[in-house]
Amino acid sequence: MKLEIKKLPKNLLETRVSFIFEEIKPFYEKALQKIAASFSLEGWRKGKVPEDLIKKEVGDYKIMEETIPLLLEEKYPEILKTLNEKIKFDPVSGPVFQVEKLAPENELVLRITFALMPKVKLTNYKKIKIKEERPKMSEEEIKKVLEGLQEKKAKQVRKKSEAKLGDLLKIDLELSNQGVVLENGSQKDFSLILGKEYLLKEISENLIGSRDGETKEFSLDYPENYPDQRLQGKKIDFKVKIKEIFELIPPALDNFFAKSFNFGSLEEMKKQIEKNILSDKERKIEEKFELKIVEEIIKQSEFEEIPSPLLEKEILKMILELKESAKTMFGLEFDDYLKMIKKTEEELKKEILPQAEERVKAALIIREIALKEKIKAGEDELNSEKEKIRENLKENFKETPELENYLENIIISRKTINFLKSLQ
Repeated sequence: MKLEIKKLPKNLLETRVSFIFEEIKPFYEKALQKIAASFSLEGWRKGKVPEDLIKKEVGDYKIMEETIPLLLEEKYPEILKTLNEKIKFDPVSGPVFQVEKLAPENELVLRITFALMPKVKLTNYKKIKIKEERPKMSEEEIKKVLEGLQEKKAKQVRKKSEAKLGDLLKIDLELSNQGVVLENGSQKDFSLILGKEYLLKEISENLIGSRDGETKEFSLDYPENYPDQRLQGKKIDFKVKIKEIFELIPPALDNFFAKSFNFGSLEEMKKQIEKNILSDKERKIEEKFELKIVEEIIKQSEFEEIPSPLLEKEILKMILELKESAKTMFGLEFDDYLKMIKKTEEELKKEILPQAEERVKAALIIREIALKEKIKAGEDELNSEKEKIRENLKENFKETPELENYLENIIISRKTINFLKSLQ
């Protein structure tokens, strides 16, 4: 076996591996036996066809193709060992195999390409200082939560008079652009509350004063930055049939109301709401704080080129996250989500590439600092994480090396981030 090593751009390593036929022959014979065991030919029983007839029927190239996996199964560890002896070898993804030369009773030449872990020249991360924000709280926020809860408990009273701000309308809705009804633009028995912030204020303005059974038609110009990309910067025609109008009568904000949510008093309820809001704000501030620390270290550090397989892996992870978000946030399948944002999957991948690169750099920074500071996952920590998963999955829990590696990375990342925060 002969190895030639060549460094390629973007942190790729190409290894040219040559085998003379004498090295290949035992594996060629194994491949032939494997084919012979299931080969059938007219006039012969299955598995009893002579090898010379099999060679004639199947051809040497087919046998050689079957030979390569058998050869690599034994020789690949030896290839890795030789590479490790020649260079500092740290691959980040599985190898890509290509056959360069394949001929019967001749040498076999394979090209094996590895993506290497990019080296990082760290800044002095111990000197980086980021100011952490403090959560601010207002009575208005508590009031807003209480109003939302009152709305959920509000009594709906059917009315025949004109709709006013705060009323609940049940409508049939049709949205169109230039005479064409939008995809998913027709909805029956749709409910909305006039004046709510989830609506454009112009929608409420056009429906205030409407009556039961009336049909309202109007047009609105949507802003360029509107979240739904189907509507961005477009003039949308509305056709709204008012089916029912309800006045919402909220319950009194008192101890009886608080008890309906299992609180002893309104004061206790307000304190819990305040605690929940503060907890949510603290969590978001903490996440932002952690992100700022890592971003600053990235900004001040130097990176080798990131290999494309590493970026592709991160992009795939981000696409899976988007698929999950599209399902949970919008109730859409990914294909429908792509239609909504007017992009192909390839266009979306190109768009998120810079973000994927930043995420990879963040992971490289955390890995490098963990190595430098000798931050590891303890056995007790691993067992604790496994136990949490076991409790959730019950009998479906399965311990695998992949799970162990995943949990180890999670624990090390968390401990490294905590270490960086402790330096602030």
